[in-house]
Amino acid sequence: MHPNKLIAVVTRYPKVIEVTQADDGRYEFRGLYAKYMEILLSAWKSGYEIKYCEDEDFGSKSKNGTWTGQIGMVARGEADIGMSLIGILPHRTEVIDFSVAYSMEAIAFASHRIQMEGMFQFLQLFDVATWISIFVTLIFLSAVIFVILRGKESFPFIFFNIYSNVLGKSLFLHEYVLKWKFFLAMWFLCAFVISSSYSAVLLSFLTLSPPSRALVTLKDVADAVRKGFRVFSGKHTFTIPFLIGSEDEDLRLIGTSIKNNEWFHDWKAMLSGKMLHPGDVYFASRNMLRLLYGNTESIYISHNAVFVVPIGVIMNKNFCCASKLNEILLRMTSSGLEGKILKDESYKFWLQYFSKSVPVRQESRALSIQDFFAAFIILCIGLTISFLVLLCELLYEYMHRKIKQVKVVDIFQE
Repeated sequence: MHPNKLIAVVTRYPKVIEVTQADDGRYEFRGLYAKYMEILLSAWKSGYEIKYCEDEDFGSKSKNGTWTGQIGMVARGEADIGMSLIGILPHRTEVIDFSVAYSMEAIAFASHRIQMEGMFQFLQLFDVATWISIFVTLIFLSAVIFVILRGKESFPFIFFNIYSNVLGKSLFLHEYVLKWKFFLAMWFLCAFVISSSYSAVLLSFLTLSPPSRALVTLKDVADAVRKGFRVFSGKHTFTIPFLIGSEDEDLRLIGTSIKNNEWFHDWKAMLSGKMLHPGDVYFASRNMLRLLYGNTESIYISHNAVFVVPIGVIMNKNFCCASKLNEILLRMTSSGLEGKILKDESYKFWLQYFSKSVPVRQESRALSIQDFFAAFIILCIGLTISFLVLLCELLYEYMHRKIKQVKVVDIFQE
């Protein structure tokens, strides 16, 4: 049996779900999830009617046991179904039923890319593991050549020769080592790759804008919170209880910080074009983050998901046509509409709010003393050490000469 008219309830959010009714009675759908709703309702042959939920909360249980939002309206029989970004969670099934999942929403986070700071940025062009590997290779190779030469050259002399070879200098060692031609050829190739790779990255580093890094893992987010970053999440979502109840210390820190500081999303501002501030991290569904910031290069949307929630249509317990509704949803899911709708809506959102605000840099970037400040510091330190070594050698030579003169005088006196 089909109802004469399907009654659907919707909570309107700008750019996500916007449903208006024209003078002729037709409904107009705009927004990411409104497109899903339009396709679903257009496939319902008996016609439909839409009610609006003025409570912006999708649905939460109050202290007296009643439910608010869309879930409350569907549970009380004011509507047959409700369709928004509502996760299929066990405690909600006490009062309403869910359809099959038509989407899987991964809860992720977004943040601005962080500019690399400090005078020694050029050392960050290789990561720590690469620098350690290069240093261990130099030590190991110097030891091998020292064994090959059988003590004909000192170990420090060999090490500094190998080090200078990485910098593109010639290798000044005993001719006996030339017998190991294949071994030297492999080393020359390795040294060429290392020096060329670093030179290429260094040139791009000096020519283009300073490189940046992103918060990739939840540990990165926790470390950022310890440094003063703010982390935002939805007030009535499952994200905060999940983080607080986690066994991981970093996740508990993030969840506790959100709850204690009341860092909750201002959805209306975000969906009206409010840009994510540097130093803030937003937790939300990955599709929502892609809608808001998917076309903004300065903002990184993490590929790591906190957890995944299936999204479905909520239905009244007495709804007669759940199988028919599920059939329509399964056809929508198998058609691959999700990615297409998301890309279209994200691009429209970017064109409306951010395309004119993105600065276009036309001037060339001139190198300044700041770019070479660390290199000059290293040069001064090296020259200072060399000068001290020279003074020590001169002092040693002077003392040695004095001692020899004293010995010669003593011999003549005897």
